[in-house]
Amino acid sequence: MKCNTKKVVGIISIIIVAFVVLTVNCNSAYAKRRLKFYAPYPADSYTSQALEDLTKMIKEKTNGEIDFKVFPSGQLCTYEDSIEEVRAGTIDASFTWLTKRYHPKLDIGNLPGLCTNGFSEYELMFLDPTSPFCKLIEQYSKEAGFVSLGGWVDPRIGFILSKTPQNVKDNTKKNVSLRVPAMPSVRDMAGVMGYNTVTMDYAEVFSAIQTGQIDGASNIPAEDAYLQARDMIKCFDANNMGSTPGWLIINKDLWKSFGDKNRKIVQECIAVQLKKWVPIARTIEEKYEKKLSDHGVKVIKYSTEECVKRSAEVRAKVWPKYASVYGQDTLKVLEQAVINNQKKLSGK
Repeated sequence: MKCNTKKVVGIISIIIVAFVVLTVNCNSAYAKRRLKFYAPYPADSYTSQALEDLTKMIKEKTNGEIDFKVFPSGQLCTYEDSIEEVRAGTIDASFTWLTKRYHPKLDIGNLPGLCTNGFSEYELMFLDPTSPFCKLIEQYSKEAGFVSLGGWVDPRIGFILSKTPQNVKDNTKKNVSLRVPAMPSVRDMAGVMGYNTVTMDYAEVFSAIQTGQIDGASNIPAEDAYLQARDMIKCFDANNMGSTPGWLIINKDLWKSFGDKNRKIVQECIAVQLKKWVPIARTIEEKYEKKLSDHGVKVIKYSTEECVKRSAEVRAKVWPKYASVYGQDTLKVLEQAVINNQKKLSGK
């Protein structure tokens, strides 16, 4: 049976046109709705304000093609659940903390001693997209079903103590009970530093210190220490030993739909906003440390040499326990990254 050539060509043309139209519609679908961006902190926190600046800049630079709305205060879900919501596409992007629920290695940022010398070291380890750490998270995120956009500005943390051990800077035994989050590596870190650890939810921390149930808590920013605990603590140990990084993630299909041009714009906007907000975050941290000091709370600070020495001791005792989880080769890469960053900051 002979085919009608014109008819076949016509059908093929219709199919091609339909495919092109469908592709265009799929790629621009995100422009037809306001995209949801999850944020765990309150709207007046500098992390949420930085996200507001970021999303406004993205909208401006993409001529309104990418329009995010920031939902602060964890109002959409918990930070951990936000990862699943991003994977499913019910939330488009999130500022969160990565956990092993979605990949056995995603919580590698909980390892103590990755970054202990304040924001300068934090920038090198977590905010430089070419760093070994960021490359690992990029890989693990892809395997977990979402896209990593890199680290985000996040408060540095320390220990709040209702009594001040004389050996607070040494990794020797202290008669102090310290709250730690439900993170084994943080518990091990505090144990190596000489504390008796108690696992407790963050929401219970301040009442537990007030009633004497515990003597202190780890993973507390200076701002929280001042605003919520200044009248019940005697010491703020600004050791930054367990500085888990906050992270930006996005739905993989949405990211793909942006196209090369808009993806590049988003990445450039992130870099610009980090450059702006890291100094602001550093200033806020210093402001609240001074407020604590003025209020009579002893603020313990560390020199670069002290940071290098103490973090090396902690890494040597804690990291080997996690070689079976993250891989010995991966730990060697991160160990070298820590050493390189510390040398860079010390000028050696």
